[in-house]
Amino acid sequence: MKVITTYAYPALLFTTQLASLSQAFNVNVNVNVNVNLNKINANKINDNVNQPQLPAALRQTSRSSSSIFQAAKAESDFEVPRSVSDQQTVDANVYNIPLEEAADLWTASVQESNNADRKAGVPYMDTKSKDHFVDDILSLEVSRNGGLGLELLELAGGRDDGIGVTIVSGVAKGGNAEKAGILPGDSISAVTVLETGSSGDSASSSSSGLGLVEETNGRTCITECRDFDNTIDALVNFPGDNVDAVYLNVKRIRRWPKIQVQVEYPKSQCAEGFDPIRNLEFFAGENLKRALQNRGIVLDDSGNPKCDFCGSNACYVSILKGKTLLNPIGKTEEKLMELNQNCRLSCKTTVGYNMQEGDLKLRVNLSQW
Repeated sequence: MKVITTYAYPALLFTTQLASLSQAFNVNVNVNVNVNLNKINANKINDNVNQPQLPAALRQTSRSSSSIFQAAKAESDFEVPRSVSDQQTVDANVYNIPLEEAADLWTASVQESNNADRKAGVPYMDTKSKDHFVDDILSLEVSRNGGLGLELLELAGGRDDGIGVTIVSGVAKGGNAEKAGILPGDSISAVTVLETGSSGDSASSSSSGLGLVEETNGRTCITECRDFDNTIDALVNFPGDNVDAVYLNVKRIRRWPKIQVQVEYPKSQCAEGFDPIRNLEFFAGENLKRALQNRGIVLDDSGNPKCDFCGSNACYVSILKGKTLLNPIGKTEEKLMELNQNCRLSCKTTVGYNMQEGDLKLRVNLSQW
């Protein structure tokens, strides 16, 4: 992925020619059809002309009547790590990945039914790997003074409807995009412009002695899952000539933080020769009980009372190491564990709370010890 020539313009620094990719980028398609991009060229765009028209980008792209999207994955058992400002929160940027890895992982997905996050059939940026997640970074203010200072790369496109996969392939050192926190591998999902104007009726304002009211209005152009031309258009033409800065929403692939978990069974439940210790790997954000069961841990403890939340008599676990990796204990659970402060209800416990990584050691089936 070698950049040959770049030009700086008042609104954007972008690539005019990209060398042939050593390996084609693939985007998953229904019925196993792939869209391969072996070479991408972008024409020079002049944004100093009134109402400029973007020339079509020159590409060599395999076209297909099939959708370029992969079906959305089933709902996971864990939530996206939360970035909450407290002492337990890890800087999410430690889980960033390099451009080359991000380019291999980006894809477009659609889902079959509506949910609270998005509508069915609307493409969204997604990752091909369960070991990574897509994070939303909102409203990064990027000055247009001297150019945005970024380069774009189209991974998939060539469709008549303008849908594609476009990412940032580079940022100018010391440029406006870098100062705003944009990284190579990010995908711009929306461009917002804030405009200040005045409102109010001049006659009524004069009679009442009140002046005009200053209002700030925003315009937004959605660029998620758009091809190179549409993304360039949103960055160059959409803001207009009198806008000093744009606010960009970006999507960034990050690797999932992971927890190394050691689970210990009571020896009374183990047959001769069976190792009572199991070493597992959990994703940050997983529910502890579901994570244990999904990895084959047998929770069977008839001697314990049933949990008031999940109804299981094997919900109680003893934490030997890594209590700080878990979510804060709730008031009800705290009262239940007043005499056993190292114990937790696994059904109410989240591992890797606030994007933490580390080692966790616990015991299960406590009444059998």
